[in-house]
Amino acid sequence: MLKVKKLHPEAQLPTVAHPGTDLGFDLYALEDTALPAGIPVKVRTGIAVEAPEGFGFIVGDRSSMASKGVTYMGGRIDAGYRGELLICLVNVNQPAITLLTEKNASGAITEAKLEHAGATIHLAKGDKIAQISPFAAMTAWPIVEVDELSETTRAAKGFGSSGR
Repeated sequence: MLKVKKLHPEAQLPTVAHPGTDLGFDLYALEDTALPAGIPVKVRTGIAVEAPEGFGFIVGDRSSMASKGVTYMGGRIDAGYRGELLICLVNVNQPAITLLTEKNASGAITEAKLEHAGATIHLAKGDKIAQISPFAAMTAWPIVEVDELSETTRAAKGFGSSGR
């Protein structure tokens, strides 16, 4: 059972379209929010959650948001956290930049400034903004320092070593 506490009367409870097969619960924006290009913004949900014992959540993108150039930053909600879920979103679209100049009578530039336009994305109150997926907390494992780790065929190969 996912327990949800509304911290604001207009907050929406998480939803899931296909219980048992979907991997995440949809979260909703509590209020209209502007996402300027390249600046992380904490979007309010107006809710706090409690998962079954030993479970936290991983935050994930919604494909509809990703297709607009919006992704999340951060992404863990620990099992013991009971505060408002704030989803840190970033708009990765690039703004149109125009160089505006003013010239004097002789043609010399007297002022120059950059104008940014066109990349802000506006979220409306009630928009689906992200998903949270249950995740088992496994950090109760004891930590043991060792001199060697077991051998594997992969070993230390990473960052594209599989040829992709």
